[in-house]
Amino acid sequence: MQTFDPEVIEFTSQLQRWHESRVANLKLLLDNPTAELKIGSVTVESDSDLAKGLRIGVSLALDQLGKLPFSVTPCTEEEEDE
Repeated sequence: MQTFDPEVIEFTSQLQRWHESRVANLKLLLDNPTAELKIGSVTVESDSDLAKGLRIGVSLALDQLGKLPFSVTPCTEEEEDE
């Protein structure tokens, strides 16, 4: 989508940054399978069944989040005049 509206551009930029940070955080859990997981005040040992289940859940979450299904390109004034 192309737009000249700065509010739409800013909103989509914020949404893209939010999505990227969430995906990066989830990937961090999968990229470090030997690390202990700390959830609040609870520590989960890396080789426990609970940790394995959490990693499966994270994999499913990443699969569902995927890539954002849209992008926004700022228009130039010449494009808006067309």
